[in-house]
This record gives sequence, C-alpha cells and structure tokens, in this order.
Amino acid sequence: MGLGDMLGSFTGATQKKYANQAYERATAQFAQGRDKGLDAYGQGYSQAQGYLTPYSQQGSQANNLYGTYLGLNGADAQRSALADYAGADPFRQYNEDMANRGMARQFNRMGMLDSGNMRLATARASLERGSQDYNNYLQRLAGLGQQGYGAASMLGNFAMQNGSNVAGLWNNFAKNQAGAEVQRANALAQAAGILPNNLMRLGGLAIGAYTGMRGMFGDDNGTGQKGGLNYDDNGTGQKGGLNYFGGQ
Repeated sequence: MGLGDMLGSFTGATQKKYANQAYERATAQFAQGRDKGLDAYGQGYSQAQGYLTPYSQQGSQANNLYGTYLGLNGADAQRSALADYAGADPFRQYNEDMANRGMARQFNRMGMLDSGNMRLATARASLERGSQDYNNYLQRLAGLGQQGYGAASMLGNFAMQNGSNVAGLWNNFAKNQAGAEVQRANALAQAAGILPNNLMRLGGLAIGAYTGMRGMFGDDNGTGQKGGLNYDDNGTGQKGGLNYFGGQ
C-alpha cells in the first residue's frame, strides 16, 4: 500500500471512492437489465403485431363492408355495394343458367315447358337462390369481422400486458436505484466519520504520550513532575530518585 492509499484510508477518501464506484457499477447493471427487458418485451410485442395485424385489418374491412350492405353507410353506398356484389361472382350467372336448365327439363317432362307455372317457379327459385347466396355472403363478412375483432382484442390485451411489463421494469429499476442510493449514502456517511475519528485517536495518543513524558521528567519548578527521575526540592535532583542529593 502506497502513501497515497494510506492517506486515503486515513481520511476516508478511499472509502468514498469505493462507495461511488460500487454505486456506478450497480447502476450500470440495473440499467443493462432494464434495457434488455425492454428490448425483449418490444420484440415480443412487435412479433405479435406482425402475426395479428393482417387479421385485424381484414376483419375491419369486412365489418365496414358488412355495414355498407346493411345501409349503415348510406343508401348510395348500399346500392353501389349491391351492384358490385352482383357483378363480382364469376359463377353467379353460370349457376343461374344451370338451375334454370334443370327446371326447364323438369317442366318439359310434365309438358309445361315455357308455361306460366314454369316462369313463376323459375322466378321464385332465382329469388330464393339470390337471397340465399346474399345471406351466405353476409355471413362470411360477419365471420371475417368477428375474426378481426378477436385479433384486435388479442392485440389490445398484448398491448396492455406489454405496458404492464414495461411499467414493472421501470418500477424495479427505480427501487433498485433507490436502494443503491441509500447504500451509497450510508457508505459515504461512514467514510465521512473516518477522518474525525482518526484525528481523535491521534489526539488521544498525543495526550497520553505527553502525560507519560511529564511523569518521567517532572518537578515543582516547571522542569518536570513530582516523583520523576530528576525531582528534588531545590532543583538539583529527585527525592529518592537517581539524582537526589538531600538538598545539598
């Protein structure tokens, strides 16, 4: 240990340095753990968003179109959507033609081809088939809307959980930081008392040494203490001491 280290230990400067260094290391570790946790939570939430967002967006579009068909977005939007629906099914006309041919063959066997009954039955079948197709389409839209709602709900839950996790990380970081602050404050307070305590000890040692010296060389006329090695009544020696001459 060098002179500088000895002086640092004596004054408490070394202890203060170690306390500050320990605090800095602890703070860096706390921050590193917090940042790693934030990165992990962020990556997990981003992955969840990537998986669920397409379903959520698709469901939102389907739900909006479903509302349009029901007239929730206005009559003009409803008519335009119905026109698009009628022309969007590439098999619609084919299915209708096939159904009408089947009905024609049936009425032909009965000798009623192109009769009024056949025309009425064909119109009713076409209306029922159109209504059934339309309702099935609306049900598919509603199903997509529900699927999107489920995905959006999951995203909302993930967001809430992620927020709670992030808040927990910051809360733990603040607690750890506060604990490190308290420990550093206690260590610095102890270090601050080292120099006064050491000075008091040195003062006590000096007083003890001075008292001992007076005990060895004292007399009544200011040159020593009674009972010392050089004490006498007339200044020539100590009564009973090594240099005592009985006053002569």
